[in-house]
Amino acid sequence: MILDIILAVILVFCGFIVYRQDKTIKTQIDYIDEIEIKLLNNLKNVSEAYAMLKAADEKGGFESDDEIGEVFKTIKTIIADLEKEINE
Repeated sequence: MILDIILAVILVFCGFIVYRQDKTIKTQIDYIDEIEIKLLNNLKNVSEAYAMLKAADEKGGFESDDEIGEVFKTIKTIIADLEKEINE
């Protein structure tokens, strides 16, 4: 009889632990999904901005310039880094 009560208490305790872990995991998954959506949006926005810069610089004069060319290189690096993070 006492053993049955102890086992019932252990079972209820384990059920509570599983419930709390499940709730925590679902919260973490939702948070990760939000971060992933933000990362994809950032990649899209930066890629679009780079495409607009490339369209404005049809002859390549700005990209080959020292100061403005650095901006082009930086944006390319940011896009590559974002794509690398997404593909991992």
